[in-house]
Amino acid sequence: MILTAFEAVHDTYADIFEQMYRLRARQFSERRGWRVTVENGLEKDRFDEMNPLYICVVSEARQLLASLRLLPTTGPHMLSDVFPEVMGEAGIVRHPLILESSRFCVDTKAATEFGPEGIKLVTRELLFGLFSTAQAAGMKNIIAVYDVFVERILRQAGCDFDRLGPVVNYNDLKTVGGLFKVTNAVVENVCEAV
Repeated sequence: MILTAFEAVHDTYADIFEQMYRLRARQFSERRGWRVTVENGLEKDRFDEMNPLYICVVSEARQLLASLRLLPTTGPHMLSDVFPEVMGEAGIVRHPLILESSRFCVDTKAATEFGPEGIKLVTRELLFGLFSTAQAAGMKNIIAVYDVFVERILRQAGCDFDRLGPVVNYNDLKTVGGLFKVTNAVVENVCEAV
């Protein structure tokens, strides 16, 4: 099941949000070794204080399987404030019809089913939640920063995007910024195996 909720309604989904922050700590700090702030087993940053919209994939038993965060590009966001180098000559994106997606993570231990092309079904479900939510809100594009390994998975899953700038090394991780199209075709492509 896809759950979309703003940080402002934290109390309603406190159990899901705590699972999300714990998953982020495991994925980003423990597994990938990113320099993120983890307190009491929870990974949160200043962008979580800006009332982002979270998209979560949750089991019927309310177990979080995957999540991501959406912020408007009209205000502070990660590509403008943390990773501007990946934008290259494209410059910082500020547009009311473009959202930024960040903190994309999947619980690889809990989500074990793969589609025929080798992509986890939960990954596809999270991407469907992302693009269908953006489309329903009238958005034209999504920007995101990701490592080049993930780029192959995103293309295989049916995402339509272009790199915005050069590959930049952050902590020995080859990182790029991408501009993703929000279209009917993309929504249909990513939900193919959902």
